[in-house]
Amino acid sequence: MSRPHSLEHCLSDEFTALVRYARERQDAEARLALFAALLDLERRAGLAEVPDPLLRQITEARFLAGILRDCVVPVSRASLRSAQRALSITRRRGADDDHLDAIGAAQG
Repeated sequence: MSRPHSLEHCLSDEFTALVRYARERQDAEARLALFAALLDLERRAGLAEVPDPLLRQITEARFLAGILRDCVVPVSRASLRSAQRALSITRRRGADDDHLDAIGAAQG
């Protein structure tokens, strides 16, 4: 019976270390690494059948780390010129489609 308890203690210590790591580092690479480590820890804790409170803690931390990872990813932005070019291409294609629809209606 001591083996599962020591495994639970080991996983709990690992979780505490990951939380400490997250507080110390704030860069994008650290956020990705934290999410991956919590995902792995959650999987191992589930397989080890740790008590629900610890598993819940790990799961919630992984969930929040995933939100943080996804929300802080830099968004690539197109220049105004690129957006205008894409819009004009889209409008031309729409006009071409309208022209083809008119030809199809006249033939049909």
